[in-house]
Amino acid sequence: MWKPDDLVLCAGTVLGSGFRERVEAAAAAGYSGITLWAQDWRQAQDAEGLTPADMRAMLDDHGLRIGELDGVTDWLPGPVSAGEYAVPADLFWEIAEGVGGRSLNVVEIAGAHVEPEAAAEAFAALCDRAADHGLLVHLEFLPWSGIPDLAAAVRIAALADRPNGGVLLDTWHLYRSGGSAADLTADAARHIVGIQISDAPAPARSDADAAAMMDETMNRRLPPGEGAADVAGVLRALRAAGVDAPVGVEVFSAELRDAGTAEAARRCAEATRTVLAAAR
Repeated sequence: MWKPDDLVLCAGTVLGSGFRERVEAAAAAGYSGITLWAQDWRQAQDAEGLTPADMRAMLDDHGLRIGELDGVTDWLPGPVSAGEYAVPADLFWEIAEGVGGRSLNVVEIAGAHVEPEAAAEAFAALCDRAADHGLLVHLEFLPWSGIPDLAAAVRIAALADRPNGGVLLDTWHLYRSGGSAADLTADAARHIVGIQISDAPAPARSDADAAAMMDETMNRRLPPGEGAADVAGVLRALRAAGVDAPVGVEVFSAELRDAGTAEAARRCAEATRTVLAAAR
């Protein structure tokens, strides 16, 4: 069972790391798990020569599990395309069978118009397929996307109404979409089944467009507690509302990439534990 204080080292914090390197860094820094992107799975087999059995053994040897499988971008009906970022769900069923996983992340990344009812139907279908693999499914909102904020994601999850479906709350996305801990009402929080945290520089640019936000989200996030997103306040509100998901640590940062995988994992783990203590 995952516990609320369990930390999960997200792929975005250690971009470019191989499977073995990520596992070793996560274990050394005291994480309980790691996340996997589709390309991580392919790289582990093609570049590192690891079989699924090898990966499972490595995880077991280091006391780790797989948290999020991140993520499905090609899931909406109609002529909606994620372009070069299109990732269908089928590969993730293979990953789940190979090494397990707590949850599957789903996003709309292209900025297309999204009809909530149609999206809910597609999301519900994903949840039903994921249930066969023992996975939760969470919808992550992105400020520049067709599902731009917490309210939009909650509406779709509520319409889908699946026991293994809900919303992923990323503190950077919450802050940059204009949200705050005050938005985590009981009605919203009951749909949240996943958490990812990082901090954001302040203030936000008033003229920021999708490209500017994409640059910040991929290169200039901050470790939790080092910016303006009130990460401790958000975690406090989530726990008060009964959200008991483990904490994914996702700090996309060019500075951390330059520091190396082990140092990025260590620094972000320490920052997160400080924020967790403040949230109590």
